[in-house]
Amino acid sequence: MSTRTFPANASSLSPIRAFVRDEVGPALGGETLGGLLLAVTEAASNAVKHSGGTTVTLSISKTRSSVVVQITDDGVFVRRVPLPELDGEGYRGIPLMMAVMDEVVFLEGTEPGDGTTVRLTKYV
Repeated sequence: MSTRTFPANASSLSPIRAFVRDEVGPALGGETLGGLLLAVTEAASNAVKHSGGTTVTLSISKTRSSVVVQITDDGVFVRRVPLPELDGEGYRGIPLMMAVMDEVVFLEGTEPGDGTTVRLTKYV
């Protein structure tokens, strides 16, 4: 398993993508890698924008049959009812992650310091 922690700011998104590409790029085809990078970017962007935390940690594990990327922040999960047409926000990241990944799991952080984890699985 490879793990790396990044500051929870928008400038970390490019290094996060590079970390994932370096770790799993050789194991995945172009379209599959593209979908994984898109989902990871959405999850990391949500952590940066919504968690209120200071760090985002990625853990990547690979087997012959799957790639699992866990994106963990150090904030608290806040349930929202997304209304993108009314509030002008995007709120399309979670449906997008679900569309390109084989499994998407949310482990909601409930106390300061617990952090929220998004687990993305892609079968290869």
